[in-house]
Amino acid sequence: MDINKNNEVYGRITRCINKLKMARESVTVYKVSELTGIDNRVVFLYFYENGLLKGK
Repeated sequence: MDINKNNEVYGRITRCINKLKMARESVTVYKVSELTGIDNRVVFLYFYENGLLKGK
């Protein structure tokens, strides 16, 4: 099992995203990474796997 995919890490990311959405703030990889203290790459992978990335 990948240590970055455990429930605790993904749970922290999910809670942070939900908190930002409730406050109607923008949800970005960098903002979530700063608030949770989790590495940018792990947060990016979470966004990618859950279809949260938006491009132009």
